[in-house]
Amino acid sequence: MRIRWTTRIVTVAGVIWLTAAVAAGGGTAHAAQASKSQARLTAAVTTPAGYTVAGGLSGVAATSASNAWAVGYSGSIFRQKTLILHWNGRSWAKSPGFTPGTGGLLAVAAVSRSNAWAAGFSGGYGKVPARTLLLHWNGRKWATVTTPKPVDGAFSAVTATAAYAFAAGSTAAGNGLIWRWTGRAWATTRVPAIPGGGGVNGIAARSATSAWAGGDATESTQISDMLMRWNGATWSLVPRFPIRGRFWTINGMAEGRGGTAWAVGSDADTLTNAAISMYFNGSSWVKIPSPKSAGFVAVAAVPGGTAWAGGEAYRGSAVVPLLERWTGTSWVRTASPTLGGSVQLGGVAASSPGNAWAVGFTVNGNATKTFILRWNGSAWR
Repeated sequence: MRIRWTTRIVTVAGVIWLTAAVAAGGGTAHAAQASKSQARLTAAVTTPAGYTVAGGLSGVAATSASNAWAVGYSGSIFRQKTLILHWNGRSWAKSPGFTPGTGGLLAVAAVSRSNAWAAGFSGGYGKVPARTLLLHWNGRKWATVTTPKPVDGAFSAVTATAAYAFAAGSTAAGNGLIWRWTGRAWATTRVPAIPGGGGVNGIAARSATSAWAGGDATESTQISDMLMRWNGATWSLVPRFPIRGRFWTINGMAEGRGGTAWAVGSDADTLTNAAISMYFNGSSWVKIPSPKSAGFVAVAAVPGGTAWAGGEAYRGSAVVPLLERWTGTSWVRTASPTLGGSVQLGGVAASSPGNAWAVGFTVNGNATKTFILRWNGSAWR
């Protein structure tokens, strides 16, 4: 199977459908290998102690063991409603102070119990175009950001601190889109023009004057990865970095301590079909070996210097969760629960080495259901 891993907009029968993976026919020689390796690393069949409804989750953020957010959509893929869930240390529940609307949320960033941002799109059905949607949590309710005015397209990533924030995605025309929070207001930024168009899937910031953004671009009818750097005033394309490839896309980014960073994604070439990743050591990007017959869709830094990368891997004809932990020099796969149906992971987050979350949805035919997994320091449940 050839998979193009992306969080960009896909239009199906007039419906805007944002997903972590888009299948496209073909074959692979790595399915048997993935099946054997995943079988050793998959825990006994379990039902995760999360929040399960018809729909899907695409983003998660956590500030402590008792405060986390997950976002996505509820309903069917043909009638999506924005969904925000909150974890209070005991259970997940729909967020108070929020009225769902038509559309979906793809990313969330949490600063504290009274400060969080959620990003995605509104509309997207029939003749109603998808428009960027940005929400803010003030500790009591969620409010829609109205300035700058929403544009046709969607946000697929957001990162934030108390002093600054960035929201990134793609316009309906397929061009990159990045807004930044100055501490008082949101403002647009100029994203470099790319022949054929290019969308931003992941963003990570060290400070208000230093950030990375990654995605994919269409170049000569090929899809290839794209990396940009923010210097406090402008975004500029990074012309050379170690994972450049003709069918490669960057799907997620995270900033670590000491100026380090991670970028993860997938090589969707029919013959390769592998996860890709690279690590910024403070001075240069280096390529990190990644699993075959798989794709990374998200990465999250963990306080203390480690990180989690999440995505999907193939187990025979099934698609199963892929969760790997950073050791300081490489990624190591961890066991994950077996979930019914094919799995599409949407996001990962961690507030400490002993507390992390992975969210997404399972697919059975046209039906999707949310799932939430938690890392307790020794295993995913």
